[in-house]
Amino acid sequence: MSIQIIANALKQIFYFLQEEYGFKPVSIDIDKEFCVIKMQNNSTGIALHYARRESNIFVYLYRLINGKMVEDITPVSSDRPLNSIELQYIIQLREGENYIAKVQKQSSRSVVDLVQESADDLKKYAADVLTGNFEVFNEVDSVAKKRRLEWQNS
Repeated sequence: MSIQIIANALKQIFYFLQEEYGFKPVSIDIDKEFCVIKMQNNSTGIALHYARRESNIFVYLYRLINGKMVEDITPVSSDRPLNSIELQYIIQLREGENYIAKVQKQSSRSVVDLVQESADDLKKYAADVLTGNFEVFNEVDSVAKKRRLEWQNS
C-alpha cells in the first residue's frame, strides 16, 4: 500500500477531530517511507505518524506551548515535563492489565484497520486531552520519559 493512500486514510478517518474538536491542519509530511500529519485546536496538538518500517500508526498528543506544538527538548530530562505523549501510554494507564491483550489483537490488522482502531482509541481513552485536560500527562510522564531515555541511551 502506498504512503499516499495511508496518508489519505489518516486524513479521512481522523477528520472527526476537525468536526468535533475544532482541530485545524498544521502540516503534512509525506515521503516514500513515512507520513506525518499534524493538527491542532486551541489547546491540543496531535501528530499522526505512519512509518513503513514499523508498519504501525503512532499518535502523539501535545500540550500546546504559547499556542504551538513544541517538540520535546532532546536529550529528555527528568526535570522537565514532556510536551508530547504517545497515545499508547495513556491507553496502557487506563486499560491496566487488559492492555497486553489489546496490543496482541492489533498485530494481525491491516493498515486501514489500525488507522481506524487508533482513531477509536483516541476517542475512548484521550477525549479529555483533546479538550485541553492534560491531567493524564502528569500520570504517564515518568513512564514515557523512562522509555525515551532508554531509546536515547541505546
